[in-house]
Amino acid sequence: MRRRQLTSALVGFLLAGTAMMVLPRHGDTDGWRATFSPALPAPTGSHDVGVRRMRLVDQDRRDPWRPDRDRTLMIDVHYPADSGSRPLAHYAVAPALTEFGRLAWAPGEERRLGLLPDEVNWMFRTHSHEWAPPATGSFPVLVGSPPPGVMRSAYTGIAEELASRGYVVVTVDHPFDAPVVDLYPTRRVIEPSDAVATVGRLDADTTRIADLEYVTRRLSGLDRPVSRVLDLRRVGLFGWTGSDARQRAHLAGLPGVSAVADLTGTAEVTDTGTVPLLVIGGSPIGVRRDLPRSGWRARVTIPGASPRSLTDDGVLLAQIAERYPRVEPVVRQDIGEVHALAYRTVRRTLASFFDHRVNGAQAGTIVVESGVTVDLVSS
Repeated sequence: MRRRQLTSALVGFLLAGTAMMVLPRHGDTDGWRATFSPALPAPTGSHDVGVRRMRLVDQDRRDPWRPDRDRTLMIDVHYPADSGSRPLAHYAVAPALTEFGRLAWAPGEERRLGLLPDEVNWMFRTHSHEWAPPATGSFPVLVGSPPPGVMRSAYTGIAEELASRGYVVVTVDHPFDAPVVDLYPTRRVIEPSDAVATVGRLDADTTRIADLEYVTRRLSGLDRPVSRVLDLRRVGLFGWTGSDARQRAHLAGLPGVSAVADLTGTAEVTDTGTVPLLVIGGSPIGVRRDLPRSGWRARVTIPGASPRSLTDDGVLLAQIAERYPRVEPVVRQDIGEVHALAYRTVRRTLASFFDHRVNGAQAGTIVVESGVTVDLVSS
């Protein structure tokens, strides 16, 4: 009799544990099975994609927002993957966000959009396989920095596209200058409210430049399997590339950098020496009159595009608005009316630009869709 009671109790405990595992992680459980998962476009290149998350600590630099701590960064590394004889299915498909990052960030975003908790699965799966072995070869490196107020996860789909085309892509989070930074694999999450010192925009941008310099100089020591396939003679930068000509020129002068692409939507076409510069934005972008006539410079204009439509946010928010029409007015303010065109243009133009300027492919014209203009400033 006692054995039967113990067995019943054990079964009940296991069933309860199973129930706890399948319940949603936060919010009302009513209707949670209908949670909507947005999806990034699949990569179009010939390579499968792997991803690794890494935490970097610059012990030679204090964090200006937390002077009691060394400056700590989080990066994602997307790369061409090849599992060899073991199927890639063995490796987990990466979620869009880590769990602790989602718990810190999602409630505020849901309130801003007017969503109920658990109406959207922010940890939707991407097309990257976590910790899959890198493919054999030697691949150029692209370092991406999201604009202020944006997380590195907003470049996941762009990074996957570029990695599928034969690049190792490192995307960087800048703590305190992003909504949430999850210091994986710890349980520590950094939000701007955690700062103990006030940092102005000028100093914040200077810190961002130092972050990118630190990451770029640390590429050879990031991770042994990935480091073996890096070609550090061919490095490109994309995303936020400085707030002025001086900062952009400094980044262009970092070791191995052979091309720079600004995706903030607000940058001028400035002098980067002999390093080619591509600037993408939603309205005609200024050109400095003192630009030299040597060196390739171009601007791509997508009328009506917003800065968020130049990231993954455009395609994902559009899907959410289609599923929940009540949030459409807020989403429209975020991503504008041409988000699909803007996102396609970014992916295609970046791939073409880096193929020609970093990977050594035969140069050609940048092909864009109707409504998008390309101005070659200097060649």
